Amino acid sequence: MKKLFYTYILFTILSSCNDEFMQRFPTDSINSENFWNSEKELNIYCNSFYTYIVGHATGFALSPMLEGDCQSDNMAPLNYNVIAAGEHVVPETGGGWNWRFIRECNYFLSRYHQTPVALSVKDKYAGEIKFFRAWEYFEKVKRFGDVPWLSKDLATNSPELYAPRDSRILVMDSVLADINWAIQKLPKKEIAVHGRVNREVALALKARICMHEGTFRKYHGIPGAERFLSEAKDASGILMTEGKYRLYTTGNPNMDYRTVFSTLDLKGNTEMILYKAYELNLLGNSTSNLLERPGSNINLGVAKSLIDDYLCKDGNPISLSTQFLGHDSIQSEMLNRDPRLTQTVCYPGTNLQKSTRKPAIPGTNIAGGGVTATGYQIIKYWVDDPQEYLRFQNGILDAPVFRFAEILLIHAEAAAELGQCTQDVLNKTINKLRERVGMPQMILSQLVKDPKSIFPSLPVLLDEIRRERRVELALENFRYDDLMRWKAGKLLENPVLGMKFVQKQYPEVKVGKNIYLNKDGFIEPYALSLPKGRKFNEEKNYYFPLPTEELVLNPNLKQNQGW
Repeated sequence: MKKLFYTYILFTILSSCNDEFMQRFPTDSINSENFWNSEKELNIYCNSFYTYIVGHATGFALSPMLEGDCQSDNMAPLNYNVIAAGEHVVPETGGGWNWRFIRECNYFLSRYHQTPVALSVKDKYAGEIKFFRAWEYFEKVKRFGDVPWLSKDLATNSPELYAPRDSRILVMDSVLADINWAIQKLPKKEIAVHGRVNREVALALKARICMHEGTFRKYHGIPGAERFLSEAKDASGILMTEGKYRLYTTGNPNMDYRTVFSTLDLKGNTEMILYKAYELNLLGNSTSNLLERPGSNINLGVAKSLIDDYLCKDGNPISLSTQFLGHDSIQSEMLNRDPRLTQTVCYPGTNLQKSTRKPAIPGTNIAGGGVTATGYQIIKYWVDDPQEYLRFQNGILDAPVFRFAEILLIHAEAAAELGQCTQDVLNKTINKLRERVGMPQMILSQLVKDPKSIFPSLPVLLDEIRRERRVELALENFRYDDLMRWKAGKLLENPVLGMKFVQKQYPEVKVGKNIYLNKDGFIEPYALSLPKGRKFNEEKNYYFPLPTEELVLNPNLKQNQGW
C-alpha cells in the first residue's frame, strides 16, 4: 500500500474537517482565539492546498493532462475542442476569474505569525502558501494577462474589490518575489516530509514560471524577457547541478519512457520532483480504464501533426531521413522512429490493439480500445494491468506533476533563447533525454533546418529544442501554453488530420459516410463538424475573456482586447 503524503492529506481533510471543509474554509470561526495555536494547526491549514494540485481527474472523468492537450495541435477528440477551434465565447460567470484560492492564501499569510512556534517553523508553512499563491497567480496571468494583485484577504467592502487590474509586469514581479521567498524558507528535499512541497519543488515551479514568462515577453514584445529567461536558466541549473534528481532509466530504450507514465506507484522514481499519488478507497482515477474501455466517452486521437514531429532513428526529421517509410499506412509510418512515438501512441497489433491488430476508427465494428478520431490511439498512461482496469474510477495510477525531464528542457531552451546554448549544454540536457530512448545525440555543428518545419523562420537550434520538448512532454498539458508563449497560435489553424486510410484494412468503413478524407487520403475528423477549419484570432485569442458579471460588478475592470 502506498503511504504517501497526498493520501494522508485527503484523509485528514475529509475526516477531521468534514466534507464541507473546502466550501467553508477559512471561516470566521478560525481566528486568533481558537486557531493559530500550534504547528499542527498550521499544518492542517496548509494541507487543504494540496488538493488543488492537478494530476489525473478523480472519478470517471478525463485526465486534465489529456484534456489540456485537446486545446492544442497535439490531439483531436471525436468532438472538436471549442478553444482549439477559436469558438469559445465570453462567459457570463466563472471562466477562471475566481479569487477564493488567493484569499485563502492571504488569510494564512496575514495571521500565521501569531502562532507561538519558532519562526523557522512558521516560515516553512508560509513558504508552502507562497508557493501555491505564486502558482495560482501564474495560472491567472497566463489566462488573462493583467490581473489584480491582492496581497491581503479582503472583506466584502474592501475597496480593492473594485480596483482596476494591475499590470502583468507588477504581478509577475510579485510572483517572482513569492517563489524566491518560498525557495529560501522551504526545507530541502532530504529533510522535508515526503510528498510535501520542498525547496526543490519550488525551484522547479520557478523554472517553469520564468521560462513561460521570459519567452512570452520576448515574442509578444513585453519588456523584461531576458531577466526571466536568466532566472529560468539559473533555477533549472541549480536542480541539475545538485544532482538530487535524474532521468528514470533501466537501460531499456523501448520501455523506460513509457514506464514513467504507466507506473502505479511513483515513489522512489528518480525523475519525480513532485507527483500526485492515488490510493485505493481514498483517492482514485479512471485514466487507464478510460483509455482501454470500449466505447468510452474519451474517444481521443493524437493528431498527425504530432506524429510527424517525431524524428527517425537516424536523428533526422521525416523530410530528410532515408529511414522514413512513408505515410502509406499507419503501420509503415511508425517504424524506424524515435521510440517515444510507440511509447506514446499505440502501434497496431500491440498493447491495446493486441486482438484487433489495427486502430478503431469511426465506422469500424472492432471491439475493444474505443474509437479514435484519427486512428492514432494513446498508449501513454495506459497500464497493462487487469486489476487497474477493473478498478474503474478508483484507479491508483500516480500522476507526474514536476519531472526532471521538464527541467532539462527548460535549461536548454532558456540557454538557446539567451544565445548561451553550447554543445556542453546540449549534452547535459537534450542528449540526456535522447540517451534514455537510444536516439542519436543533437550535435550543434551538424544541425540542418527541417524544410517542413512548422517554424520556418526560427533558428534551427531553437526549432529542434522545441521539437524535443513537444515529443518529450506530449499529452502532458504543456502544448497549448507553449503555443501561446511562442506567439504561435496560428498553428492551430493548420488542418487537423489523422492517419492515412487504407480501405483494404477497413472493408466495412464507407468513405463519405463513416469517415472523410482529404485529397491525399488522410482522415479529416472534422470535415463535417468544422468544414472551415479551426480559427485563431491574433487580436484576442492569446488571452481569455473576463466574465460579463465581473465587468458589471466592477466598472473599473476592462475586457481583454477583442472580446
